Amino acid sequence: MQAGASGARSSVNPAGTPTPGCTSEFRVAFITDVAGLQSTGDSDGWRGVGDAVRDRPCFRARLIVPSRPSEYRRALQSGADAQNNLVIAASFLLTDAVVAVARANPGTRFVLVDPLVATPGLPNLAVLSFREDQAAYLSGALSGFLTRSGMVAGVYGPDGATDHVHRLGFEHGARFARPGVRVLGAYQPPSDGAPYANPGWGAAQARAFIAQGADVIFGAGGTTGQGALQAAAEAGRSCIGADATDPAAAGCLVTSTVKFIDRGVRSTIDEAAAGRWSGGVKALGLAEAAVGLGPFRRSLPNDALRRLQQIADELAAGTLSTGL
Repeated sequence: MQAGASGARSSVNPAGTPTPGCTSEFRVAFITDVAGLQSTGDSDGWRGVGDAVRDRPCFRARLIVPSRPSEYRRALQSGADAQNNLVIAASFLLTDAVVAVARANPGTRFVLVDPLVATPGLPNLAVLSFREDQAAYLSGALSGFLTRSGMVAGVYGPDGATDHVHRLGFEHGARFARPGVRVLGAYQPPSDGAPYANPGWGAAQARAFIAQGADVIFGAGGTTGQGALQAAAEAGRSCIGADATDPAAAGCLVTSTVKFIDRGVRSTIDEAAAGRWSGGVKALGLAEAAVGLGPFRRSLPNDALRRLQQIADELAAGTLSTGL
């Protein structure tokens, strides 16, 4: 680690150190938010960079961790000034900064990973989005296979675009897998604590759904959703998480939806290195192996696994729609 002029910390990935035999280098600058690699998404993206440069001696990657949010724009600009082939903004927190810097540097190619809001279309900015609706659809289908009561429920973060995707996918998947299933759901109200950070509300809502007969709970929306998973575990019900790793939910967790950010970042670097660069939004889903369900934590009937795989294949092929 060393101090940069902007106050950011930077380091070079040793796997990407060029050899004297290189006539040219392919250079990548990877800028995180202030949490650095303590942020799961940023850490996953940096792993994707490492996968892309590994065993490619003429590739070089630099990690830059700004010391404060006010340094985001300067860190991105430093990546452009260093004439990197790609400058990657690893976090949605850098959205405004990378749009501004991309506009100011039309000759540099930028990447924004997994933003929460739509971004202006710029020819030199590739935006990696992930088909969370497809992963949520699979979780809904799984809940349809698991339920014995014929009722399942989802607990979500605030009523916005991200949680609409989770809810729509989950509810369509449940109804496809089990026609006639009753699907309950609730968004975290604006008046109930910090967005995505009210496990107490999430737990209370899950308990209310369980009291109505729901025996599978889908918990999305940060720690709000984790509260719902904990309530399901305490009640002895099954649960499905969204990127969930909370040990308190281990007793109920069947699986969790997953975004493979590392694969998305690696594929983008590979495409740029091969001369197939293009700006715009790149929606990465099951077809790109960029979303899915994590490992199953309990044994499932072979028929359920077969049907779930068939649904995944149809979603990947585009012959089945999530409803979006």
